[in-house]
Amino acid sequence: MDPVKKTALYGFIADIAVFALALTGVVMLFLQSHPWWGALRTFALYSSLFLLAASGVQTFFEGRILRNKGSFVPSFVHVLKYVSVCCAAVVLLAGIFVLMPLSGGIRSGPELLLRSPGIFLRVLGPLAGFVSFVCIDRTALPDKRVKVLPLIPTGLYALVLLILNVTRTIRGPYPFFLIYEQPLWLSILWFVLLLALIAAVSSLIWKVILRYEGREELPEAEKGAEAWTEDGYLKDQDALTEMTYRTIPACYNGCGPLAAFDLRKAAEQDPEIGDVFREMDSMHLLCLPGPTFMYVMRRYFRKYLPGFKEIEGRENALRAAENSRMGMYRYHEQRVPHFVAYYRTEEGFRFFNVSDGKEDVIMPMEEFAEEHLLEGPVRLLCWEQRPE
Repeated sequence: MDPVKKTALYGFIADIAVFALALTGVVMLFLQSHPWWGALRTFALYSSLFLLAASGVQTFFEGRILRNKGSFVPSFVHVLKYVSVCCAAVVLLAGIFVLMPLSGGIRSGPELLLRSPGIFLRVLGPLAGFVSFVCIDRTALPDKRVKVLPLIPTGLYALVLLILNVTRTIRGPYPFFLIYEQPLWLSILWFVLLLALIAAVSSLIWKVILRYEGREELPEAEKGAEAWTEDGYLKDQDALTEMTYRTIPACYNGCGPLAAFDLRKAAEQDPEIGDVFREMDSMHLLCLPGPTFMYVMRRYFRKYLPGFKEIEGRENALRAAENSRMGMYRYHEQRVPHFVAYYRTEEGFRFFNVSDGKEDVIMPMEEFAEEHLLEGPVRLLCWEQRPE
């Protein structure tokens, strides 16, 4: 089986299990709560709903990969899964080290954690989410800013419950919120400890998954005839099966770095293909599967090929391209966002990596537009002709 599909299959199975456990816990909590709206007070409910949503969304995209309708799970899904797993882990740890001791120690453990719905909400769901994210997804999140995100849902929950307790709308449900029954300093201490716990958990999980980041071990592409032109340009991303870009084979998403490499070569620079892919990979905020974002293309070209113009819209882009010496289109090829580089020759414009059968082709700009600029938004980065 294809490695990408194999990973997606394992993730799909794991996420289905997480989804089922979280859903079971949520349903049983409402069924056993009298009145039912009493379930709305517990953080275990919201962490499970969060985990339910994250695993459900990831299952959807993994299913698309298995049905050949996608090649990766979007970055935002991995971030959503990370935040939900952190919140679920806090529920598990708080149940063991805070709620259980406050409720009577080891005697209350089976009642709190091992009887339904607690076993699903506080134990099985969080553990399944953690194993799925850390051991199966194996996706690195190197940007340190993601560690702050788990504090947001936890902080919002604490703020809402604090207001409801201050206004005496509800009481509890946790000792942290009994502000009228304990000294003020103790209430403050509880909130500090709560935030410290979620910060520690998010940092720990972040460090654990960071070991899967593989930027320093990017394999070089094999310089086979199927990937390269005779004069040293890259022409076909489908042949880049031995190179990794944004954690997946570059044959799926390597059109951006490929275009950047060809434009630098057209500008008489001497780039190394491994360096181009590696540097553009590192310019993304997250080490996650995905396409090349436009902000990365702009940042890369400002460094190596400054002086470009950016044009939006099919007709405006076509007029600008006609008068340019080289450029790069961002458009949709067969409903998939695609980057294509070109440069001017005496016979016409030479395009690379357009589509099957047009890996290296010379054609008029109008012909390219009529055949390929047919759907989706069109954006062009181009460099004007040098004065004679």
